Amino acid sequence: MQNVSFEEFYRGHYALVLRFAERRIDPERSLEICSDCFTVAWKDYDEQSPPSITWLYKTAHHLIGNAYRSRDREQKLMDALERQAAVEGSNETRIDVTAAMERLSRKDAEVLRLTYWEELSAAEVAEVVGSTEQAAWKRISRAKQSLRLALSSASGPVGKEDANVG
Repeated sequence: MQNVSFEEFYRGHYALVLRFAERRIDPERSLEICSDCFTVAWKDYDEQSPPSITWLYKTAHHLIGNAYRSRDREQKLMDALERQAAVEGSNETRIDVTAAMERLSRKDAEVLRLTYWEELSAAEVAEVVGSTEQAAWKRISRAKQSLRLALSSASGPVGKEDANVG
């Protein structure tokens, strides 16, 4: 086999991988999947023995599976947060948890995602954010309070971005 530069390999296979992804996932994510697929290919690229199209399809297939799992975890988080808000007294027909999460500080949103999306314990959250377990419990409690405020207020950011807990 002759040498094939990565640029030639990319140009020759990009459209095929993109179409493969587009048939399985939304257009925006398919571009991301295609990009990630070629990033993986680039890491171990050998001009003497470039990956086959089936290898690219297999890699894209795995990346699409990861995207679906990520979407499912995000939906699970949103469902859990909506249930939590409903239990705490909200009678609104539809609570926009997504918008409320976007209004939280980055740190508050992260501890909620770790707790509800990733299903980590307070001890595990502490390890991820680099704090003590007690500090993690405080962060989680404060983040939940910020979420309650975000759900009940009409606009504006909620929470302190630079609060140093733990």
